[in-house]
Amino acid sequence: MELAGKTVVLTGATSGIGLATAQRLAGRVGLLILHGIEPSSPLPPRNDVAYFRADFSSLEAVAGLASRIRGIARHIDILVNNAARPGPPHRTIASSGFELTFQTNYLATVALTRLLGEPDRIVNVASATHLSATLDPDDVNLARHRYAPGTAYAQSKLALVTETCRLAGTLQKTTRTAVSVHPGIVSTALLHAMFSIRGDDPQHAAGNLLHVIGEDYDNGTYYDESTPAAPNPTATAPAFQRALFELTEAALNGVAPGARSS
Repeated sequence: MELAGKTVVLTGATSGIGLATAQRLAGRVGLLILHGIEPSSPLPPRNDVAYFRADFSSLEAVAGLASRIRGIARHIDILVNNAARPGPPHRTIASSGFELTFQTNYLATVALTRLLGEPDRIVNVASATHLSATLDPDDVNLARHRYAPGTAYAQSKLALVTETCRLAGTLQKTTRTAVSVHPGIVSTALLHAMFSIRGDDPQHAAGNLLHVIGEDYDNGTYYDESTPAAPNPTATAPAFQRALFELTEAALNGVAPGARSS
């Protein structure tokens, strides 16, 4: 896909993989709209770059972000959902009533995608941790299952890959695409907050994201870095997709039966 002239939204752009990707996209697209939680843009001022601040722990903030983006861009060509947080040290419930990691990494991402009119190409940044994750739709808050930061993070990414696969199934007869990508094991604050391992430079992951962003005719693909791969089989199971979709619909409409125990 030719990126010149495209309007691209990139979330989580102020550090790590997002910042490295923003640096690589600047000047290559028509309009680059960045999101983050820092007070100011991570890039030097440019006429073709805009920056908006929003905290994804709040669905109201996501709605406000979508409104500001739609205020400067009538159509979004590519949405890169990169914003994510590590699981906090202790189980934390957001104002929405959901576990904070699930809220930030999954619900906020789905909400923004829908509020932006589900752009032509959706790239959801996932994680290889989803491959070994499990997710109980009746206990996404991990009230009954043992909470651990890595567990919360992995289940949020399993939810994101599952929703990507489900959404892709609805796009089969359109020109739109939805894909997910594990960008690599990368040395970022997010990685080190949960795992005592080293990783690649964020520029390595940015290269993988640029490759996937520029692909086409790949609807529904899960990428392991830049290579198509099989996702967790749970993500492609119709029954699980339906259960997660029903939970998501209820959550985004303000009601989530069985998911709000604290």
